[in-house]
Amino acid sequence: MTEPRICIIGAGISGLSVGYHLMKAGLRPVVFEKEPFAGGRMSSERVEGYVIDKGAYTLSEFHRSTLELAREVGLESSLEETSGTSSTFYDGEAFPIKIGAPGDFLKYRLLSFRNKRDLVKLFLYATSLGKALNLGRPTEKSFELETETTARYLLREYDEEVLEKIAYPIFCEIFLGTPETNSKLAFLSTIRNLTSFKIFSLREGLGSLAEALRRKLDVRFHSPVLQVRATADDQTYTVSVGGDRPQSFTFHTVVFAIPAPLVPSLLPDIPESVREGIGKVVYAASMVVVMGVDQPLPGTSFINNLSRRNFRTLGTLVVDHHKGAARVPAGKGLVTAILREEASRALFEQPDDAITTEVLKETGLVFRGFPEHVIFSRVYRWPYGAVQLTPGALRQQILTRKAWEECLPSLHLASDDLRHSSVEMQVRAGIDVAEKIIRKYQV
Repeated sequence: MTEPRICIIGAGISGLSVGYHLMKAGLRPVVFEKEPFAGGRMSSERVEGYVIDKGAYTLSEFHRSTLELAREVGLESSLEETSGTSSTFYDGEAFPIKIGAPGDFLKYRLLSFRNKRDLVKLFLYATSLGKALNLGRPTEKSFELETETTARYLLREYDEEVLEKIAYPIFCEIFLGTPETNSKLAFLSTIRNLTSFKIFSLREGLGSLAEALRRKLDVRFHSPVLQVRATADDQTYTVSVGGDRPQSFTFHTVVFAIPAPLVPSLLPDIPESVREGIGKVVYAASMVVVMGVDQPLPGTSFINNLSRRNFRTLGTLVVDHHKGAARVPAGKGLVTAILREEASRALFEQPDDAITTEVLKETGLVFRGFPEHVIFSRVYRWPYGAVQLTPGALRQQILTRKAWEECLPSLHLASDDLRHSSVEMQVRAGIDVAEKIIRKYQV
């Protein structure tokens, strides 16, 4: 048969994952990307000798597909294990702990004996749930666990200390959201993996993986897709592309590797059942402010979680030299500030200077004298920062995906799998879509 023409919309990590696995099977997809760079939130850049991660900043050992992908494209020697140190700032005091170190947990002063007992109880409960916590393959038990928010569950079964000192930092850092928004299922699926694990980064930034994949593919930057429509014979699709050289192309298969809420604007003929389901997908906006400083930051933890009762703007501060010595010039420092979800929404349209001013106010409370040593700052805005697992969201998205596959067999939705925004989930979503296309064309 004639070689199938395949289009991928979006050169984020999910789109690149689709393209790479199709390429390995002998297919030659075309990737359209509206931005001048690949990777989306998993992109990096160099500024004055500093390596900056614009969004995603670590890989855990549970990111097995992502780590395998990095090794396949020649980045194994670039993988570096981080220090894994963490501190939570609460009422003016820092409480350090080694991530994934059960022994440190027993000495963790932030939590009372009762809180520690409750966390052990939560871990054992999560472990007992087994496959029900697999977000990629949910069961009926999974759907039962997503009927209420994490906040409501914890306040009913435990107390406010567990909510504020355990659940909030997890959601702020990993989900970019809050325990009031996300379900009990989301919390338990995360708690289960917090006992013992390693955290990695890539020497040249996580974006080096996206760049390595981009070099193997036909990626066309500055090429926003404007519309996708079925042709008269319903066997192919016309893809209209804008940008520097507007034109239209015909493809047999189209992959949407973009946030789900953006799809209906590109696909006017989308069935109403699919449109309605996609309309229920909730994303949290995310803002990242990266600041280079003229001195090192010794004695600091890698990840610094900030309590919301003390901080209105900041959620997490990442001290980047913990990712590897090559990240920061000698004698200098670099801090990445991840804003709280509420602050990201409130400040999203503000000028960079105004956002940085708010960030510096609170960063100075954590690292004394910090604002006076800032050399430069960069602000990164991500309107679709992370999917929120609101109550009932997983069941709804399973139904939406089923409707999509029944109505649109030659169109595929990769993005973040409509379930949970993590690098690993996006890579897996890409692999799953690629495998479907490979089976279809029997290559």
